[in-house]
Amino acid sequence: MENAASDYNQLQWKKLVQQALVEVNPDKLKEKVADAETAIFQRLQALERSYDSSAERNALHDASNTLLTLKREVLKYPDWKAE
Repeated sequence: MENAASDYNQLQWKKLVQQALVEVNPDKLKEKVADAETAIFQRLQALERSYDSSAERNALHDASNTLLTLKREVLKYPDWKAE
């Protein structure tokens, strides 16, 4: 049963990221990005004690970076990198 829940959680964050990637309405995009970021954070917490999840952790990191790019490039959020 734990495997089924894990599979669902993995699919859930991916689905939310995909929804954010295809959203064209800026107001809806803000919402979808926030939902996807929450799902990514929750998934990372769920994987905290898992030792065989490096591939998914990498995918979560990539998805997080993708959402950050959406926020900077599409939503015009400021870039917080030090210059």
